[in-house]
Amino acid sequence: MLKCVNIVFAIFLTLILKPSINPLFAAEKPTAYFIDSLTRISPDDTPLTNTTISIYAAKNEYEPYQIVISGGSGGLKNITMSASPLKSKNGATIDSKFITLYREHYLEIKTNSPKSSLKPGWYPDALIPLINPYTGEPLKGGRFSAMPFDVEPMKNQPIWVEVYVPPDASSGVYEGVITISPLNLKLNYTLTVWNFKLPDKPSLRSNFGSFGSRIAKSHKAEPNTDLYRLLEYRYSEALAQHRLSPLIPSYLMPQVKSDGSIAIDDKTINELKKWMNEFHITGFPLRLIGSDPTGKDRERSTRYLRQMYDFLKSNGWEKLAYIYVLDEPNDVEAYEQVRKRAKLIHEAQPGIKVLCTEQPTPQKPEWGTLVGSVDIWVPLWPLFEEKPIAERLAAGEEVWSYTALCQGEKGKDTPFWQIDFPLLNYRVPSWISYRYGLHGILYWTTVYWEQAKDVWTIPATYRNYNGEGSLFYPGIEVGLDGPVASMRLKQIREGIEDFEYLQLLSESGNSSKAQQLVREVARSWTDWEKDAKKLYNIRMQIGNLLSK
Repeated sequence: MLKCVNIVFAIFLTLILKPSINPLFAAEKPTAYFIDSLTRISPDDTPLTNTTISIYAAKNEYEPYQIVISGGSGGLKNITMSASPLKSKNGATIDSKFITLYREHYLEIKTNSPKSSLKPGWYPDALIPLINPYTGEPLKGGRFSAMPFDVEPMKNQPIWVEVYVPPDASSGVYEGVITISPLNLKLNYTLTVWNFKLPDKPSLRSNFGSFGSRIAKSHKAEPNTDLYRLLEYRYSEALAQHRLSPLIPSYLMPQVKSDGSIAIDDKTINELKKWMNEFHITGFPLRLIGSDPTGKDRERSTRYLRQMYDFLKSNGWEKLAYIYVLDEPNDVEAYEQVRKRAKLIHEAQPGIKVLCTEQPTPQKPEWGTLVGSVDIWVPLWPLFEEKPIAERLAAGEEVWSYTALCQGEKGKDTPFWQIDFPLLNYRVPSWISYRYGLHGILYWTTVYWEQAKDVWTIPATYRNYNGEGSLFYPGIEVGLDGPVASMRLKQIREGIEDFEYLQLLSESGNSSKAQQLVREVARSWTDWEKDAKKLYNIRMQIGNLLSK
């Protein structure tokens, strides 16, 4: 039987410590210990001895940590876990409904993604909730179990613990308990709630792609059925919970008539308003009409743009709209297409911005320039050039950024987003974005499951890139009509929350301090702090400054 260890070893999520290792402890009996959220634990890692943990968060923020259960020589059967409410000494309480536990699901990587220097092996990634978030009941009927679960002899099972601090929570220090049954092991931790709140609407704009037919196919739901729309809502809700802006379903937007004019239905518009407010939308793409918008469909496109802009302006949404004019133009013809389409948009309806996944300096001079055509620049991280970007920002234009695959010059790696790279890679791009004054971040999709066929067991989702385009897992495999998030998606949210810390520090009159601190973590897209301990230290400094 597990017994509470008398050693009190506090690790702060703002400090990653390397505690002592006791191999005999692991060999003789099961154990459980705490670890920060940026550390991956393999099934065979030697257990540590961290028996307490302290975490820190603002109001309206999520803060995660991990509990690792090691099976010892005999293994463990039928483990269940629960979280107590968090209570402060002044009587304040954070209900246990704001604390979510997930079993971390391992995938075996046999062949590394290009440029990965990590070893092949078993990587935890998918986070299976122990309790169905929509019903409050244990998950049932899936291929992979959530709870109860077993731990094999001499193996580890990490549990992801996520605490959400409600906006109206009182600041102060709270104490909570995680109970592991039937072992009757109680693990104590503390949460310090800082005296400031993160905004509901993210400061960093985003576009992480559409779900399309991918979720319908994986969840065995026919398109446009009640089940499909429920799934679309739940996946969008999950994106919003991770401070990412879900795209707006076409059935919620004004319908386009054959002549390009729009039809506005009051019931649908009310649903659209609910979607915009509930998910704190930071931006959304519009489209051009017809196969030849600058030619035979020009009149229809012009009518559509003007009427849609008037509709958006009447609801205060006109500054959120943009047209994703062309993806990665890469020759002279594509550049000319961008210029022609941008000219149409700017002439038809000034105010609607043109977004293009391209950098201000073309890769070949003979392509010409897109300056004057593009309003929102979205350069690939390895093609980011500081001086041209600074010029576009000074001109009042927006700059986002994006990543895909493992592109870039040899020796100039960026924070690649595949499973077999450090989790810090998913967090640090928001810091780099703040360092350069960027406005948003783009990623092509979160549900690219077609190639792998079974993303729960096959990590190579796009060619030989592990986890590329796949930040969610289809919940049907665990008995859930909704998404299962990855550890990588959680760290993207952690980074966006860090962005809010820096933004709030700047707005409090400490912009120079914010720039000083961010450069200690994020120096460029190819030079960032690899030691998570230092990032946590900077976050602690900012939190203390804001709280005071």
